[in-house]
Amino acid sequence: MQAKRNPLVNPKGLLRATLVVRTTRPQNGDSTLSWLAGEVARTTWCYNRSMLPSTISENKKGILDECSNKSILVEHLPYYYHVHLNMPCNQKCIMCVPDGNHKRDLLSFEGFLSFFEQIRPYAEHITLIGGEPLMYPWIQEVLELLADHPIAVTINTNATMLNERIIPRLLALHELNLKCSIDAADPATYYRIRGTDVFGKVTENLARFAGLTRTMENIRLIPVYVVMRENLREVLPFLDFAETLTPHRVEFHPVRHVINWHVTNGTGWIFAGKEQSCEFFSEEYNSVMRQAAERCERTGISYEVQYV
Repeated sequence: MQAKRNPLVNPKGLLRATLVVRTTRPQNGDSTLSWLAGEVARTTWCYNRSMLPSTISENKKGILDECSNKSILVEHLPYYYHVHLNMPCNQKCIMCVPDGNHKRDLLSFEGFLSFFEQIRPYAEHITLIGGEPLMYPWIQEVLELLADHPIAVTINTNATMLNERIIPRLLALHELNLKCSIDAADPATYYRIRGTDVFGKVTENLARFAGLTRTMENIRLIPVYVVMRENLREVLPFLDFAETLTPHRVEFHPVRHVINWHVTNGTGWIFAGKEQSCEFFSEEYNSVMRQAAERCERTGISYEVQYV
């Protein structure tokens, strides 16, 4: 492995990474994720800890100042982290892994503990992603650990496992942004796009969670809708449902990177990527996005839309 420190900042100014990593193949049967986590743990923190700031706020100010000054070498650490917990998922989304043959790699719980111990003094925000992160075998232990620290947590989930077992752990977090992918307003469309017939279960899970958290300002529900030709007509009906959840925000994202795809997910629908990609019907897509934005503004819902 070869690595160099290279702070990357997204348009909102959130530091996402300190490493650009070039890897070789895992050895001795290690999974890709557990092996990479071990390598990052061994190579990331090559700093003199005695020189680092003692508080999260001091560290954050320092790294932002260094990024603003376009410093080549930095003396501070990131405050926002993405952690890829697992690859398995329980859906067959047409724009993701339509055959449902998800990789089986997992980050070990020991690997997560080791990583978190290193970032804990400086982390303000951590995002957990998968696969489906709520399927991670040690998700309860991870959430219990995070709840003991003043850290904001974002989780990207399909909400199929947003149940009575996991909700108490989520509500115990200091701060939570729960991003839930739905991509439809109708059970038949949901089934075609996501490959599983659980629209009713997901909407019930979201309604229950919204009811429990409506007065909890630190818990934010964010429905997410990936837009394609197949579900464009359901964008506005989706907002009808989203309004009932009193969401913190709704997000619309055009489907990406599928132009050359011609696939199926076992539902009988043949997905033609070029036909479904929003840039090939941009006028119609942008018109619907403008309608969605206007609707959100009228109803007081925060929103994120992307035009093409």
